[in-house]
Amino acid sequence: MSSRVYSSLVVAVFLALMPRPAVAQEEVFYTLRPGDKVTIEVFTSAGEKVDVVAGERILDRNGDVYLPYVGTVRASGLDQNSLREVLVTGYGSFYADPVVNVKVLLRVNVTGAIPRPGQYFMDPTATLLDALAAAGGANIEYATVGSMIPGDPRNVQLVREGMRQILNFHPTQITDETLHLRIRSGDWIHVPAENKTAVRDQVLFWGGLISLASSTISLVILIAR
Repeated sequence: MSSRVYSSLVVAVFLALMPRPAVAQEEVFYTLRPGDKVTIEVFTSAGEKVDVVAGERILDRNGDVYLPYVGTVRASGLDQNSLREVLVTGYGSFYADPVVNVKVLLRVNVTGAIPRPGQYFMDPTATLLDALAAAGGANIEYATVGSMIPGDPRNVQLVREGMRQILNFHPTQITDETLHLRIRSGDWIHVPAENKTAVRDQVLFWGGLISLASSTISLVILIAR
């Protein structure tokens, strides 16, 4: 096993075992944005579930969500409790004392040198580290175009509300502030590829040149025969 692969495995185990901050008694503030996901359940006062309403829905580009009976609801800018109160009022016109359950998942995008880049829906209590772990980790080597390219956890880029900042997620250098930094709806997390060293570039260059020269000599010998 190469030292680089071994290091990657050590980092992966470290991230998996790293304790998460306690959130049970901590109030989390967030607001919904277009693209976020809401799961809604409505029950009558008799406990009967209104199946036509139940299900997952994605906020459209205007931050609206369409629901049977009550129509279009502007959910963007609301938190989970505020949205639930709006729905209780709306469905209260059709059912006496309705019970409404709302679960919100915030949308984040993770890209770059990671195993599983893409769009993820995360609980509002999730941290940026949770989002990176869901995408496979910030320092795991992954295969692309036949080569292994490691990510650079020291220079993870976070784009939030149009502002870009660099965060260090290396296990031996990460700060408590970065470790516990929560996601926000619409976050874009990008893991850049690790910069190649000059020595590695030289090895790749001369290795390719020698391989080309060997192939040329073999071809000349073959033609001479």
